[in-house]
Amino acid sequence: MKKLITLFICSFFVINCDSNSAEINNYEKNVVTAKKFYKSFSDKKLDEMKSFVTDDYTWSPPPTGVDSLDVDTWIGAMQGFNSAYNNIEFTEQLYYAGLDENQKPNGDVRVYGTWKSLNAITEKPVEMDYYAVLFFNNEGKIYHQSEWYNTADLDKNSLVDVVALIPITKGYKTWYKGFMSDGENRERFCDDSRTLVQRDVNDPNMVSVYLFDVDMSELGAMMSDPEFEKFAISLGEDLANKKVYVLKSL
Repeated sequence: MKKLITLFICSFFVINCDSNSAEINNYEKNVVTAKKFYKSFSDKKLDEMKSFVTDDYTWSPPPTGVDSLDVDTWIGAMQGFNSAYNNIEFTEQLYYAGLDENQKPNGDVRVYGTWKSLNAITEKPVEMDYYAVLFFNNEGKIYHQSEWYNTADLDKNSLVDVVALIPITKGYKTWYKGFMSDGENRERFCDDSRTLVQRDVNDPNMVSVYLFDVDMSELGAMMSDPEFEKFAISLGEDLANKKVYVLKSL
């Protein structure tokens, strides 16, 4: 009987080890696929990238409430990213085995890294930390991808639309005359031909300024310049209560 029990225990461990070995082998193969998957994105070879996913692939990007998007929506988003950024590079890559409910490798792949690129319009650097889980089927193709990253990182050094809410203390005419005289300076950081000024109908000492295609790095540099602060004060702007917001599409 002892021999039978010992044989059963040994058989159990052999089967268990074989199972783990098979999943580790799958994981290692899938890591190779994952690296090719991301490399094809960096190289802007989206047809090649698409070849690594199943026809019923689903994508879960970071925004709340956006889950399991279909393959066509995903490839459209990848085309948008490829158009918006150049010199795309996936750096500091780390790959770990996905785990099942028993904390054992299941062939899926967890991915960590940092995306680095240049904004296609401003040609300024963009850097974004990244985490994802790639879920693989038995044929070694990705059937689902969940991603986590800070979407605000993508706006850095890009062109965005901005609204400034400005309380004024010297009257609208004084402020407006000075503001309009500064158009050449605004051209440094936005498309000033589209700049829109609105006066609050309920508060004549409050104005809204809409700026379009704003280079946020240039705007930030200007707003931190002591000479700009002096100029804004000369127009009667209440800088302590001035607010600037980035406009987002719905």
